[in-house]
Amino acid sequence: MTTKSVVLILGAGPRIGASVAETFASSGYEVAVASRSGNDTKGSKGFLSLKADFTKPDSIPALFDAVKTEFHAFPNVVIYNAAALTSPPNKDSLFSIAAESVASDLNVNTISPYVAAQQAVSGWETLPKDTKKTFIYTGNIMNVSIVPMPPMLDLGMGKSASAFWIGLADAMYSAKGFR
Repeated sequence: MTTKSVVLILGAGPRIGASVAETFASSGYEVAVASRSGNDTKGSKGFLSLKADFTKPDSIPALFDAVKTEFHAFPNVVIYNAAALTSPPNKDSLFSIAAESVASDLNVNTISPYVAAQQAVSGWETLPKDTKKTFIYTGNIMNVSIVPMPPMLDLGMGKSASAFWIGLADAMYSAKGFR
């Protein structure tokens, strides 16, 4: 059974997000992009543009619902490209970042992608077995190395935490063809 290929790009900015959207579209995918500047309409390129606030993990399921409603198919590729960081107000004190800022940034860097992965796996269970299913979390070296740069504190915390649950999910779901 052939299923429509759909990609949902969470955190789709004008550089990486736009380039990734173009690449998937050129390969025949229906494309949905979610960002702070989304407008909840289809643009001239046919991409569904969704407004998103990744500091609010409970808003993530609605993005998946909008994609399914628009394309009559669940996204078989989900790319999480959003990120947040707060620099320490006092450059000499790593712990000068307010706990509220750290929590907000962890929502963007860890909790919202976790909710996105929950949504993806739940939806993938409804897709034909032979449909390729992929979750991509963009990152950097911070999940494998401590970079001695205080402005990267909460970004590194989020990337490290997410690397753990993504590795565990990969080990648990790869036998189902979920990557």
